Amino acid sequence: MSNNFSERLNKSIDFNSVLSSVAQYASFSCSKQEILSSLPNLSLIEIQRQGTLIQEAIDYLQSGAILNMAGCSDVSTITKKASKRMTLSAKELLDVASFLVSCRSVQNALHSSETTELKDLAESMDVCPNLINQIHGQIDLTGSVKEDATPLLRSKHHELLDVRVNLQKKSRAFLKKHSARLMENMTTSISGRVSVLVKASEKNSFGGMVHGSSQSGLAYYIEPAEFVEDNNRIQMIQVEIEEEKLRICKELSKLVAQKAFSIESNLQTMTLLDTCFCKGKWAIAFDGCVPMVHTRDHSMLFENARHPLLKKETVVANTYSLKANQYCLMISGPNMGGKSVTLKTIGLFVALTHAGFPLSCHRAHVPYYHSLFFDIGDNQSIENNLSTFSSHISNLSKICSQCDENSFILLDEVGNGTDPLEGASLATAILEFLIQKKCTIVTSTHYNQVKAFGKANPHVLVSSVEFDGETLKPTYRYIPGVSGASYAFNIASQYNLDPWILNKANTYKEENIQQHERELEKLEKLQEEVLQEKERFQKLIQEAHRIQKEAMDTKAKWEKKKEELDTAYQQELNEMLDAKKEEAQQILADLRKQQTSQMHKQIEKVHALNELYEENEEEEIEQKETLKVGDYVRVKNLNSHGEIVDIRKNQAVVNVNGMKMKLKLNQLTKMVRPNVEKVKIRPHVDRTFKRFPLELNIIGMRVEEGLDALDHYLDQAVANRIKQVRIVHGMGTGALRSAVWKDLDKHPHVKGKTSAGPNEGGLGATIVVLK
Repeated sequence: MSNNFSERLNKSIDFNSVLSSVAQYASFSCSKQEILSSLPNLSLIEIQRQGTLIQEAIDYLQSGAILNMAGCSDVSTITKKASKRMTLSAKELLDVASFLVSCRSVQNALHSSETTELKDLAESMDVCPNLINQIHGQIDLTGSVKEDATPLLRSKHHELLDVRVNLQKKSRAFLKKHSARLMENMTTSISGRVSVLVKASEKNSFGGMVHGSSQSGLAYYIEPAEFVEDNNRIQMIQVEIEEEKLRICKELSKLVAQKAFSIESNLQTMTLLDTCFCKGKWAIAFDGCVPMVHTRDHSMLFENARHPLLKKETVVANTYSLKANQYCLMISGPNMGGKSVTLKTIGLFVALTHAGFPLSCHRAHVPYYHSLFFDIGDNQSIENNLSTFSSHISNLSKICSQCDENSFILLDEVGNGTDPLEGASLATAILEFLIQKKCTIVTSTHYNQVKAFGKANPHVLVSSVEFDGETLKPTYRYIPGVSGASYAFNIASQYNLDPWILNKANTYKEENIQQHERELEKLEKLQEEVLQEKERFQKLIQEAHRIQKEAMDTKAKWEKKKEELDTAYQQELNEMLDAKKEEAQQILADLRKQQTSQMHKQIEKVHALNELYEENEEEEIEQKETLKVGDYVRVKNLNSHGEIVDIRKNQAVVNVNGMKMKLKLNQLTKMVRPNVEKVKIRPHVDRTFKRFPLELNIIGMRVEEGLDALDHYLDQAVANRIKQVRIVHGMGTGALRSAVWKDLDKHPHVKGKTSAGPNEGGLGATIVVLK
């Protein structure tokens, strides 16, 4: 497209201003220039490809990832220079290396992303790793050749340092020796050569060379003969160093020339990538989207569209749409009501879409057009002797002759600038002509005749921008399907125009208005009243929805709070239960370890276990069995059993192996009483046994009776070569147990004794080990 079209775009819809807004997000000059030079002349395939890349960039950025393009710059001039066999400076070589490092960084970042097209673009780049290493190996980050870039350069720098140190020693000795004949006791550098400032009378006393005199002529800059050789050597070494640096730059420049095509291709790829990410950043900043371009019909949609040049805080979002059979969008309303902004917004969005840009709206469907035409603003030309109307008609003539069904046309105030009747008739005819050609037209008008034509034509969507008749200020809200009045008299009264003039104007209007125009005005007022009523109901519905949503949110909030409290309470209960279980297990473990300890300590442990059960009483399962005095029961968690001797409320006194224990009823379960036969003592007993029992039960016997039975039993056990037996004596008062233990201590065949474990009778029994 020509420069004239670019100028018309900028003048009509502020196209360049929007491009400048997007270009602010560019990372380097090439992508910025690419954006600023964009025009809506892309092919459908290119528009769709751009849209895919931009959408991937938006998704990538919204995922929280950052694409760092630091070091990326326009190196096209450098590569062209290298291709012409010109030697690049160290700074230019560093720029090439920095660019390639930036390419590598972008390639690595996109390689690990979920993008498809962007990843393919990045992976197509040749980042030239060997060239990067070569340049970084010989050029430092300041853009200078490294002192140790080559062995020769390193040796020359060492040699230069040695000569300078030697010269410094000579200069100090010279100053010390001839200080009285010098103007100042210090050396200076003249053209890179070390010299001294001597009195005029002494200028020929030191030989060497005279480099100049002071302004007063009382002193001269002298290079003594002692300094000449070292100064010459220093300059010679410096020349050799510069020659070696130049050689290094030449060699690196050749490498750049060999990779010039890859570097230029990388530059194009990086420009495209940065352009897409620049557009993606702009879309995110303006809450925009990538438009969907189609070719199926004339349907168009811009949802929640906002002009990007208006302030975000005050701009009013509107939704503009056309159906498949609607070719013309006709906008009416008062001056300063927002018609031009609506026209420019739609025209700008169409142009941006065809230039491959995102739009500042939430959703967009745009037909693909082969040509775009704009006629908006004052196009009068003094140079071409064209008035506003003449320029307007000249432009319309070109549009009508060049447009077709694939054209988008933006027209502001068709037929304006001439006789209203003729202008309205001309506007109606032009619009009908363009509709017959099936162009897409977006236009504005004040003419009632044109609005009446639009209402009667099924291919025209008549709409308006809202104007508050009470405050006489525009609301900038777009209203589809409703034509708008001009409010000329209302606006004039706001500017304090004489009331007589307004009344007279209204009289003339009533005299000249035709019946169909009067009916149209009535219809417009009725439409406005209906719309206001509809808005009122919409607000009521929205308020009801808001209240309902708040109630649901509050309910959900309290339900969530209850759930959190329930969870916390259950967790606390579980933690308490776990703690009590651990404590109970510890008590049981202590009981098992204290088999030989004193009786009162074991009773204390049992009492602690009972208290633990009392604390958790509400959490225990209720006792299902009915227990009574005389029942034989098992004690849970103790693996012991005994007989219930007393029951009080929910507690029972149980005789366990002769020891009475007070326990909760829910700790007891009924069991079958074991059959333990007592050993009877007879004067004459046959001491031969076929089967020898490993247990002796002397519960209920007197001490003498029990000891007699014990001695007899132990003799039989020794005779039957039994090594371990159990003596069941019960707890009782403890007298029988003590007598048994004393007797065992004196018995010659007893090796040892110990209290039985919890499973074997506990303190009510004794395990005896025989020799």
